[in-house]
Amino acid sequence: MTKRVLILVLLIVLAPATLGFSKVVEKIAIIVNNRASTLLDLKKIYDARSSVLFQKYTGDELKKQIANLKKQVIEEKLEELLLLEKAGQEEISITDEQIDTFIQQLLKENNFKTEAQLENAIMQSTGMTLKEFKENQKTQNTARTVINQLVVRNIQVDNAEMKAYFAQHLSDYETPFSYSIQEIVMLYNDQNRDSVLATMKECRKSIVTNKLGFGEAVQKYSEAGSKDYNGEMQNLKKGDLNKKLEEAALRLKPQEVSPVIEIPGSIHIVRLTEVNKPKARPFKDVKDDIRSKIREPQINAAIKKFITELKGTYYVRVDVKPEDL
Repeated sequence: MTKRVLILVLLIVLAPATLGFSKVVEKIAIIVNNRASTLLDLKKIYDARSSVLFQKYTGDELKKQIANLKKQVIEEKLEELLLLEKAGQEEISITDEQIDTFIQQLLKENNFKTEAQLENAIMQSTGMTLKEFKENQKTQNTARTVINQLVVRNIQVDNAEMKAYFAQHLSDYETPFSYSIQEIVMLYNDQNRDSVLATMKECRKSIVTNKLGFGEAVQKYSEAGSKDYNGEMQNLKKGDLNKKLEEAALRLKPQEVSPVIEIPGSIHIVRLTEVNKPKARPFKDVKDDIRSKIREPQINAAIKKFITELKGTYYVRVDVKPEDL
């Protein structure tokens, strides 16, 4: 019997006797070749991640989310062990120096002066010590490196494919419609509504007969906060304005002045100053986004196939069910 098989047999046979003294927490849950994960490992992950769900959901939706999380924790831990086994075979590893560099970046980004401060923050958010956190990061980074080196880097998208996608999805890569206006606004109540309306009609007449520039009329009559900006409201999108005002503005040609428009509590005159119709952005500006959109489903499918192949290649035993967590 080879040493590799012997170790595996010992794990299988002795786990209930040697690791089962606490029966629940130290039970071997998943085995991939000579690598194993205990029920305690899975419970720690579940406990850390489920707390967010209890804050966010209640009732049947909470039950659904919890059930999904339990399945996810088991599947992710199995995938992690598969990838670590593949990493060992391919001699892929993450060094302590790389993890130390990562820790230094965390200290800098979070303005921590000492590792003790970082460890306190990690303990509060994950329940891990700094040592456990480092090991966890090494494991996760190793698994990601296997995926990147053996799967992701092999999926390439050529220029012709990206251009074809761009041509088929032009509307997704257009600049948004927007428009700009100048407005004059006077406020009214039940007592002064008629006089305010008359004033605004006189104001509009002065504008269209060129007796008063629109900007001058803003300063003379307007009572809205936009008066401080010469009545200008720029780069508006559909839905930004009151529906009645927006419809009136968009019926105008640039530089045309609207009729007097009344809405509850205020009376308006609007001048359309600019319309920016949607237009296609240059291919070079959206190329990276298109590449990601094409690659993402291909990468996901390739990773799924890769994991399935590993499951068929290695000895795998899963002795845990979602309800055990």
